[in-house]
Amino acid sequence: MDYVLIKNGKVVVDGVALRKDVLIGNDKILEILDKIDRPEPETPVINAEGKFVLPGAIDTNIVFEELVQQDEMALNRFNQAQIIGGTTTVLEPVLPTVSHSYKAELKRKKQIDYGINADYGFHLSINKWKLFKGIDVDFCYAHEGIASFYLRWPVDNNELSAIKELLAVAARDSTPVLVDVLKPGEFNDGTGIAEVDSDTIQRHLGHIKELIEFAMELNCIVCLMNICFKEELEIIRGYAKEDLIYAELMFPFHIADSDRLLIGDSSIFSGFPLINGLNLLSPEEVWPCLKKSNFFIARPMIKLSGKGTIKESQVANRPDEYILLKNLLSVLYTCGVVPGKISFEEFVGVIAYRPALFMGLYPKKGVIRVGSDADVVIWNPDYKRNLYCHLPGYEGDGAQQLPLKGRVDFVFSKGCMVYDGESISKNLVKGRYVYRSPS
Repeated sequence: MDYVLIKNGKVVVDGVALRKDVLIGNDKILEILDKIDRPEPETPVINAEGKFVLPGAIDTNIVFEELVQQDEMALNRFNQAQIIGGTTTVLEPVLPTVSHSYKAELKRKKQIDYGINADYGFHLSINKWKLFKGIDVDFCYAHEGIASFYLRWPVDNNELSAIKELLAVAARDSTPVLVDVLKPGEFNDGTGIAEVDSDTIQRHLGHIKELIEFAMELNCIVCLMNICFKEELEIIRGYAKEDLIYAELMFPFHIADSDRLLIGDSSIFSGFPLINGLNLLSPEEVWPCLKKSNFFIARPMIKLSGKGTIKESQVANRPDEYILLKNLLSVLYTCGVVPGKISFEEFVGVIAYRPALFMGLYPKKGVIRVGSDADVVIWNPDYKRNLYCHLPGYEGDGAQQLPLKGRVDFVFSKGCMVYDGESISKNLVKGRYVYRSPS
């Protein structure tokens, strides 16, 4: 058996970071003990003294097919970004693209050799298919391994009744529905796309309220995706239903020459025509939410116009379209864990445990425990980065600038070392489709 022994690292066990040795073999975690001897003379040993042993992070909503199938360079940049960012599992929404039959579309996507290193799964859209009923929801998680669904909201009035029926079926089996609430200007209500003014913004906020009230009426678990604005968060927090209403918050930061966190033509949020209409979330509003189990962190938006170069020795501060994604863990650690806004155990929960539990990946993913997949990250908390994170300023005081701390030193994917802190393995293991079931 191909063993790797990780010694003297801190492992989060039952919510507490404890010093343990971890033995992995083939693609599973085999032992977690106070002391483990090398099982074979040739077994590689990594000394993780002063470091943390984490489960691989989970990216819950990324359209990887579009990103990796441009060319080989695009695939390499995607793999490098996910690995450097400590991500070992990705999930993608499936919408009607090539076919309006959900079975045909799923079959097509499962047959593709994506070439990505991360294991992957799908959220199936529940609207816009030619035919999709409650029995199809049951079929998907019984036969296709799909344990989460995707909904673009709001919907046309003629779709509303069918959508409510599907949400009721999802509620019966506690199957979560990820909801992408379209921003003002993105939804055509039949009268044409209106100018974005105070009325359309209020309608947008009303759409969020309507969705939450539907979910509560049906007892359906929903997660509102990419919540960027204070006014959106205030609505969500107004409903004290942590077991039903979840949200993914967009943490406001930028790095190097990435887009500034201002609402304007040059902003990373320029797709949201909300000038002077809504207020971006501040870090102070995000941290208290992350101490609760029903909040996640959304992965940063990708600069699709960015270009990167591929080298065997990859560094995290090389500007490309993934610079925010590659450095998210360091940002959360520097801005959240170091000043005590969240604990290290909560940090692990946010990046791995909570999404695994919510998405039906637990206990295969999201946890360091015997029998779990050997998707393991060794985190160096003391590493000082030559890279700065900028947070939005307050009342014109200017942006806060913080030198980043902490980095991924090693990444194991399915038991194979794919990153050693300096270079990416030339022989990456290929990601596998993960069958999931409702938690």
